[in-house]
Amino acid sequence: GLEGPCETISTACSSSAKAFASAERLIRLGLADAAVVGGVDTLCGSVLFGFNSLELVSPAPCRPFDAQRDGISLGEAAGFALLERADAGSAAAPLLLGYGEASDAHHMSTPHPQGLGAERALDDALARAGVPTTAIDYINMHGTASTKNDEVEAALVARRFPATTHASSTKGFTGHTLGAAGIVEAVISLLALENGWMPGTINSGTLDAECGPQIRLQGARGEVRYALSNSFGFGGNNCALIFGKGAAA
Repeated sequence: GLEGPCETISTACSSSAKAFASAERLIRLGLADAAVVGGVDTLCGSVLFGFNSLELVSPAPCRPFDAQRDGISLGEAAGFALLERADAGSAAAPLLLGYGEASDAHHMSTPHPQGLGAERALDDALARAGVPTTAIDYINMHGTASTKNDEVEAALVARRFPATTHASSTKGFTGHTLGAAGIVEAVISLLALENGWMPGTINSGTLDAECGPQIRLQGARGEVRYALSNSFGFGGNNCALIFGKGAAA
């Protein structure tokens, strides 16, 4: 029974995170009452051969932020969420508080060495949410286990967030689901808000020297009031989403 605007967003690995931002704009501008957002990506020969040609695929399960990481593990997934106005849904439902997008176009497949696009997306998300970095309890990092991506993201988190922030990559559990990564990791962040469980970073043993105390290997339980989910795509297509608990949660 859905009707109204329908669009496909293709910005590589940030696609289904950016879908949240696009849906929020449609709702805020009165072009939609609510929106189903989501992402799907399935493995095919061109994906497998393409990432192999870039020498980005690990021969073993990926090890995000590990000092000896040697590439990604490819996965496939699908996920969907219903986004509606806060006054139309349950008061206890989690809220999309802010989003930030940036396209730094530094390189087709390599992130900006100082993470300028990623940091711009983070700053915009924080500004829209109206919260400082000290308010973020959990970060689901993009953390693909590729050499440069993890180095840049780890340095960004280390310089911007307090040591008490719990950050992790969940791609050791799921693999890198490419266009579905944004929705998968948004759902993980929403579950952290709901049940207070912050995942660790599995498969990794010794963290890279770029990593600060925020990146945790072990999962932990605690109150999660605000969660940040990072999604970074080829071509510098970056997106950051901030979710918070509803009023009655």
